[in-house]
Amino acid sequence: MKKVFFVTASIACGKSSFMQIAKAKGYEICSADEIAHRILNEKRAEIYELFKDKISKNELIKDEKIDRKALGALVFKDKKELKKLEAFLHPRIKAEILAFIRANKDTVFIEIPLFFESKNYENLGKCILIYSKKQEIIKRLMKRENIDEKEALNRLSLQMDIEEKKKMADIVIENLSDFENFKKNCENFFKDLENEAL
Repeated sequence: MKKVFFVTASIACGKSSFMQIAKAKGYEICSADEIAHRILNEKRAEIYELFKDKISKNELIKDEKIDRKALGALVFKDKKELKKLEAFLHPRIKAEILAFIRANKDTVFIEIPLFFESKNYENLGKCILIYSKKQEIIKRLMKRENIDEKEALNRLSLQMDIEEKKKMADIVIENLSDFENFKKNCENFFKDLENEAL
């Protein structure tokens, strides 16, 4: 029976690792971030028009592609600019995700970092939250992005608090310590899914 699962979390919680495990098990997967990155590059001229009063073309577009670091630095420090980018991207991303759901007859997993924030996908499937505690998220984010604690906290503050997401999720998969433990939690989820316990 076809099931639709939306996979979300806060930044640096392990969404991508979960998605890779789902893919390795033969499930069809889709990533809102990958769609967004492709749209950014395809629509780079339109994106530049949105932000040209804040950033030069040479800073924003390099080698025919959007410089995501430069764009991130711009939108992550200004909620107004972030909203502008989201208003441009979200309807386009949603159209592709709905097409992906329609095209697949079997169970699918869709990675959407801002599932709760965007409210674009309610009632379309179940929501899986990959859960980590805030201090752990900050540590991972600092290491992964090579940023200081202040910048990590700033990025995290742009998203809904992980504890709020936990209350709203249909399914919670914990990523609280090492990867092996997290992988075991993922395997338990897939076992339940295959046994139709979900």
